[in-house]
Amino acid sequence: MPTINCRSLWTGAGPYISNAAVNIDNSGMITSIENCSPAVFDYSFAMPSFVDAHVHFTWMVAKEVSLDLSEVRSADEFLSLVQLTAVHGTHKIVRGESFDESEWPDTNLPTLERLDSVTGDVPVFLRRVCGHAALVNTAMLRLFDQDMPGVNRSTGVLKEWPVLNFGRMFPLPDYISANGASRVESIICSKGITAVCTFESFHAAETILSSISSLDMTIAVVVDDMEDILAAGLPVKIVKIFLDGALGARNAALFHPYPDGSVGELHYTDEELLALLLRCGEIGFSVAVHAIGGKALRQLDRVSNKVFRILGNGHKIRVEHAEDLMSAWPGTWNPEHHIFSMQPNFVERWQRPGGMYDTILPEEQSLRLNPFRTVVDSGFQLGFGSDCMPLDPLYGLRGAVQHRSNDESLSMEKALSAYTLDAASISGLNHLAIPLGGGRTADMVFLSGNPFDGLDGVVVEATMKSGSIVFENSVSTKGI
Repeated sequence: MPTINCRSLWTGAGPYISNAAVNIDNSGMITSIENCSPAVFDYSFAMPSFVDAHVHFTWMVAKEVSLDLSEVRSADEFLSLVQLTAVHGTHKIVRGESFDESEWPDTNLPTLERLDSVTGDVPVFLRRVCGHAALVNTAMLRLFDQDMPGVNRSTGVLKEWPVLNFGRMFPLPDYISANGASRVESIICSKGITAVCTFESFHAAETILSSISSLDMTIAVVVDDMEDILAAGLPVKIVKIFLDGALGARNAALFHPYPDGSVGELHYTDEELLALLLRCGEIGFSVAVHAIGGKALRQLDRVSNKVFRILGNGHKIRVEHAEDLMSAWPGTWNPEHHIFSMQPNFVERWQRPGGMYDTILPEEQSLRLNPFRTVVDSGFQLGFGSDCMPLDPLYGLRGAVQHRSNDESLSMEKALSAYTLDAASISGLNHLAIPLGGGRTADMVFLSGNPFDGLDGVVVEATMKSGSIVFENSVSTKGI
């Protein structure tokens, strides 16, 4: 029976404790937690492994095997990389992922003419970091149906449907997907994560369920695939409904236009949304509703209360992102019926002074985005996920405990809980929604320092899954 000696241990409940020994049996279960000698430690800080409540596994696979545009900092650099790949690449379609023009000095995207001039007749698909917008060239536009929604043939900009469904229309070869999936699993474990809730298409859900082995995973699929899931009998627990787009794509449904004059539209009428939610409730699916802008959140609040009156107690709706929640607050949101899945890494990435939010929203509204403490203090359950932007709980925790608005910052204990036990709970991963202790699965992450003392310099030293080390940081000095 292995024993892990830790300088500090946070079980997931209450304050952390010092000088703790975690005893684990051969089946990967914790048998007991006891005091240990302060002389020898295996690790500096131990806690429940992170659970990411919102990822896109197949999108991560696509990013692993595509041109990485995440570090590009100008349109010229963007075009140079794309040109190099188009000229020397071996794939029929050049795929690029994760560009973020909000970090460029000039935030304008290249014109279709400029993109065509460096790519020629090679089809190119370049997806924005938010996953709701992409840029393509004329050769790629020719491969889309003329009446496909969300395609701007004068600019090459795609939004929503063709972006979200690109992998279904143009799937990667199986051998490439398999190689990418293995790499993605390793990346996830390296971040201290042993379980995720991933949002996928029906086809991707089938593939994942047949191939993933080293992670605990809840599969959520878009509502358009709901009837296919029922017919196939897949063990899918959550259905996702999109009410609007994303702030970065300038199509989240706000109460006012964006600076460029664009307007985010709702994807459903109240009547259509009511029918969808009732159908999910009757079947027994849990529902995760993507709602970012205040107009979308106001609609969800308005319509969901009709659902609860019809279906009665026991039915809950998981609200995804809710960035602009304060524009629809307090409304009639109810902790008995609504739970929240939010992204603290959005704060760290886009909500700092001068960040993307400030470029598209009045400063007062930008400050109020991602209201974590308002949600928690009002009695709602809050789980954290990354949305793969980036997938890194330690990065996200900074946004949670150092929110730009001090009134919305969380304590470290509450932030850790939102990224571990509460994320597991809202994702249906109940075996990971309980504190470390006898009889609990030994899924743990070991950190180089105590996050309660600050996050500077803290890294993941190792990740344990069911009592076995699945990642170890070779450059970190284990223990102290």
